Amino acid sequence: MFADDVDAELRRMAADPEFRHRDAARHALRFRETGDVADLVAVEDDPHACATTEILFAMAGAKRRWLNWVPMPTEAICNLADAVGGRRASGEQLEITGAALSAAEPPSAVTAAQRVAGPLEVQVADFPAPDIRSPIRIPARYVVWRYDGTAPAPAVPAPSADAIRVLHEVAEEPWPSPLSGWVQAKPFGGLPLDDLLGLLAHLPGPPDTLRWQHLAKSTPTYWYRLLQPWVCLGILHHAPDEPWAGSTRRTVLVDLAFGVEDWVSDAALFALVTAAYREPELRAEVRGLVRARLDAAEASPRLVTIEESLAQLLLVTPGCTEDDRALAAVVLARADQAGDEPEPPAKRRWWQRRR
Repeated sequence: MFADDVDAELRRMAADPEFRHRDAARHALRFRETGDVADLVAVEDDPHACATTEILFAMAGAKRRWLNWVPMPTEAICNLADAVGGRRASGEQLEITGAALSAAEPPSAVTAAQRVAGPLEVQVADFPAPDIRSPIRIPARYVVWRYDGTAPAPAVPAPSADAIRVLHEVAEEPWPSPLSGWVQAKPFGGLPLDDLLGLLAHLPGPPDTLRWQHLAKSTPTYWYRLLQPWVCLGILHHAPDEPWAGSTRRTVLVDLAFGVEDWVSDAALFALVTAAYREPELRAEVRGLVRARLDAAEASPRLVTIEESLAQLLLVTPGCTEDDRALAAVVLARADQAGDEPEPPAKRRWWQRRR
């Protein structure tokens, strides 16, 4: 059984002359030390890939954003909702009917806050340019959000009860790694596309489990941030026999990535990055898509709340270049000056259960 200290365990494996996957362990360790995604790709591309290299890949990404957990919500509306939801979950009787934002925030963040705090009337003082309501690229076949004036609303029907059941069964926790997450998300592939899109915009509540009962006291909006990447992994299983270039799954994910500014944008890109790990021929295109979306965020003169998570995603995208890393470093340094991102909720370490 693996030790609690991932780095120490990887060092032990890398130094063990009897360990068949010493090279993969060395790459995993170097990734943790340097952050060079080429080493993580080398683990996935190991010529003797097996269950052990899958574990090494997960160990390499342990406690790393996107590789092991979804970045936490950072929006002001979610901070408010977490405070209100946490106090209610602790037994306090608290009512809140409205909130005021100095500038618009992503529709998923607003909807998540309303799911937690109740039907808030959100007043938005400004929609600074570029208008958050305008998609990055048009036209697009697939959209999940529209706006009624200043208020976001789903542009797709609500998901079925069966879709919500699958969501609760699959998405209760973050993935051990994107690769295992792709496998776990396979049940989504049996759902109609309308159901998958409906899950992204209507944001059903969390499963009634001890984990989410506990998180209701601290970060209840995290469930809504977590569920969307899970659903996007599920979209990778939609109509899997269609050739990638013209497939529905590719079209949906690219349209969502470059739609209105939202959590769905980086969730869709995360699924594309996962596909790129599995299929090397996709890597150049996917790296270009992630970079283009971060370029759009970085060029904005206003705050883009998903900019930091896009930078973190670019750093773990196969094919990430030195120029990409430099841009991501600038974005993350700016985010550090603005304030630290909240830590992720605690979770069990899955490799400790494997032999």
